[in-house]
Amino acid sequence: MIKIPKRYLETEPYRIVENNFHPDKSMVSESIFSLGNEYSGTRAFFDETYSGKQLIGTYFNGIYEYALKDTPSAYLGIVKRTHFTINSVNFFKIRIIHEDEELDLNKVKFEDFKRILDLRSGLYQRTFTWLTNQAKIKIIISRLLDMSDCENAYQMISFESDIDTDIKLELHLDSNILHWGSDCYWNRVKEFKIGNSIGLTVKTLTTNQTLTSVMRTNLKEDSYQLNQKEVILNYELTLEANKEKTITRYVTNIIDKNGNQKLSQQRDIALTKLKEASKFSFADLVKKNQKFFNHFYQKSDILIDGSDSDQQGIRYCLFQMIQAYHGFDPTNTIGAKGLTGEAYSGHAFWDNETYCLPFYLYSNQEAAKDLIMFRYNTLEEAKARAKELDSIGACFPVATRNGKEACNLWQHASTQFQPSTGVFYAIYHYMKIYNDHKFMQNYGIEMLVEISKFLLSRGQYNQDKTKFSFYGVMGPDEFKLMVNHNTYTNFMAKKCFQYLDKILADKTYKTDKILDKCGFTKKDLAKMKDASRKMVILYDKETLLFEQNDGFFDMPHVDIKTIKDEEMPIYSHWSYDRIYRTDIIKQPDVLMFMFLYMEEFSQKQLLANYNYYEPRTLHESSLSPSIHSIIASKIGLEKDANNFFGFATRLDLDDYNNNTCEGIHMTSIAAAWMNIVYGFGGLMIKNDILNLTPTSNKNWNYYQFKITFKNHLLTVKVDKDNVIITKKTKNILPINVYGKKYELIDKLEIKRAAENLYFQ
Repeated sequence: MIKIPKRYLETEPYRIVENNFHPDKSMVSESIFSLGNEYSGTRAFFDETYSGKQLIGTYFNGIYEYALKDTPSAYLGIVKRTHFTINSVNFFKIRIIHEDEELDLNKVKFEDFKRILDLRSGLYQRTFTWLTNQAKIKIIISRLLDMSDCENAYQMISFESDIDTDIKLELHLDSNILHWGSDCYWNRVKEFKIGNSIGLTVKTLTTNQTLTSVMRTNLKEDSYQLNQKEVILNYELTLEANKEKTITRYVTNIIDKNGNQKLSQQRDIALTKLKEASKFSFADLVKKNQKFFNHFYQKSDILIDGSDSDQQGIRYCLFQMIQAYHGFDPTNTIGAKGLTGEAYSGHAFWDNETYCLPFYLYSNQEAAKDLIMFRYNTLEEAKARAKELDSIGACFPVATRNGKEACNLWQHASTQFQPSTGVFYAIYHYMKIYNDHKFMQNYGIEMLVEISKFLLSRGQYNQDKTKFSFYGVMGPDEFKLMVNHNTYTNFMAKKCFQYLDKILADKTYKTDKILDKCGFTKKDLAKMKDASRKMVILYDKETLLFEQNDGFFDMPHVDIKTIKDEEMPIYSHWSYDRIYRTDIIKQPDVLMFMFLYMEEFSQKQLLANYNYYEPRTLHESSLSPSIHSIIASKIGLEKDANNFFGFATRLDLDDYNNNTCEGIHMTSIAAAWMNIVYGFGGLMIKNDILNLTPTSNKNWNYYQFKITFKNHLLTVKVDKDNVIITKKTKNILPINVYGKKYELIDKLEIKRAAENLYFQ
């Protein structure tokens, strides 16, 4: 298999730069240069009129709608009406007119096009010179989303002409936005002009959610318009030759996800926040964002010396992680595309618990807990979903924005249980690091019981009751449908049963009321223990191989090296059933559970399964490359580890899978962080002790990462000769490096020779 990077961007450590306009890449750039602050996100579509292909996309975390029509089905358990994050008000829309000629880069002449995304401030800027019939007008359009006052957004437009001339400028707030290019999901409520501010309020068609968007500028408008779901400020600007003329737009967007807020109250909040924001210059607001990012990088930055490409890639990943989620609102979650596109409908998947959560576990405990709390707050919906599948307990959805199942593909929604076992693993992972007994008592135990009830009711015994397993399921490898004994599903269910058993036996917790609430009896506990003992795990002690599912080893083989890059993504170029009929793997399945419980498997087991499954894996999913890189690091396959790291870290920047145009891949972005910390850094927690087994990367002079563990901010630097671990707190932290125990006070320096001894 050949995956070809499509590199057209400059390589800089703190910036993403596109020199010259690449119209064939315009929608890829829309994704890559997107801005977000967890509250809202916007693609890098053209602010001005553009008749070429583009997706004008602005999204708010938690604002969603249902499909206008049901999809009829006679079968129980199949979702009849999906829901999705909807496209919202375009608050960056402008029109620029000079001498009756409107600016449209698909039609006019222009030169010196450049766009820049600054990863130290979140400033996105486009620069070009418009060659009109009479003048050369240099235009700079800048955007900023406020990272702390997340309801606010800013735009600055700069003009500089080579002659004296006039120009017309329109600034719009436009809610007549088509989602998926077909339907608008907003009803008109009101447009208004109050003092120096203008705005509108709209309401979703069926979910009773409201949005009030208001704006003002630093200049007095010449006129304004109140249209249907759109308001406009009009300006007649006089440009003096070779003198810059700028205008700053301030925007505040207030959303009400639950429909509880009075509209007058929502408007007043918006106007108050807007007035406060407009006291600052655009430059001051950029500095404010810089402070936010400086604080973030001080706790979480990753340095790579020796590869500008890898440095840019990993820092872009960090930047997008903090844009997607940083704990601003506990009711928010992370969509598979963040807030950068309409693919995957803004849905949250099991990736959040297994891929995204670790980044927050080692940098922001409250944000990590809030991600798990999203699942607790939607527990009732998960219980309702279990009933739809003729089961009990809680079946967390494959795809969701509101806790209900949104995936209307039955082969996924009715047979994939990674979300439920993923929530269990998130609780286990969180507790492993923080020992938050209050969280476990108030929320964790109830979720674990309900998940276990579901797994117990969905799993089945064989005919003579000697084996317990899951039949007719789909594991993480979505190229295998309705299989029996999927080892990932079985392994994770067994771990869930064992963990709940351990928690219930822990006298730290008061469980009687919780068990009564959940209807979980001593008989159920005994059945769970029996199912755990009899769980089918397909493992060959001679070959050390776990079979992915029953019959996998006998499937027709396809050499993935024969699949061409232009056939990617394969689900768009092969018939659906053809994919299911081969041993091609979409993403790690066996290797996935081995990654999650890395400490339980020997080097030989990891190597045997890696050597068997990796050559069959197409890496069609963004979940795939980093997991392979991490395991390759663990088993000493340095070349594979390095190659997969580059693939994962630059999956979007270099459009490896030909689908960055749809939005960025949050899972790959989160996994790139794991790749450094878990893979090259070799981080594991054993018996409440931090373990590190750093490995080298021959392409780098050194790498350095930061994590927070037990309230200690640790900096780990790995060069060709040493591992240097530092912290600023005074109390002693026990730590294991290459299997040897140390007491870290302020600085620990270990010769890399210890690595050779450890991996022998």
